Amino acid sequence: MSRRSVQIKAILSMGILVGLGAVSTLAAWTGTATATSSITAAKVSLGVGATASGATSASYTVPLSSVNWYPKVSAAAIVVVKNTSSVSLPYSIKGSITESGGAELGKAMEVVVKTGSSVSGTVPNATCSGSAKTLEKSPGSAFSADAKSLGELAAGATETFCVQYSLPENAANNLQGATTKVDLVFTGTVGT
Repeated sequence: MSRRSVQIKAILSMGILVGLGAVSTLAAWTGTATATSSITAAKVSLGVGATASGATSASYTVPLSSVNWYPKVSAAAIVVVKNTSSVSLPYSIKGSITESGGAELGKAMEVVVKTGSSVSGTVPNATCSGSAKTLEKSPGSAFSADAKSLGELAAGATETFCVQYSLPENAANNLQGATTKVDLVFTGTVGT
């Protein structure tokens, strides 16, 4: 074998090695894309108060503690409900009574809730104007066990209610000095 042929074979061998090396170092090009979703759950909450701007708390004490109750006394107050949620929601109202002591003052009272009305007159003869009753509890009975639907309330919207409390003329004598708690519970629900 001649020197020249050895050189040619060596050069060819190097070419094969370089060629194989070049094939093994080829770069693969890629591209990627990502779809990201940021998800925030809705907040469902209601606020109550005496005014639209004050209806931000989950509880409100209707200002009736200074009323001296006796037969034929009637008091009324405005209660504003605000949807403090981030979504529109259907809502309802339900009443309940918690008696203190043996006398049933709450059961003896009449409670009427009207939508969009205002207080007319002053204690002992204050009433709610208008005739459309949203909720009513008759004297001598409890509130209905069922909640009453009030429709849909848009996010940030308010609805004004007038609540009238009355002690009937035939109220029992044993109610003197009795105390009671009347709750009106507004509930907003979505996803049912």
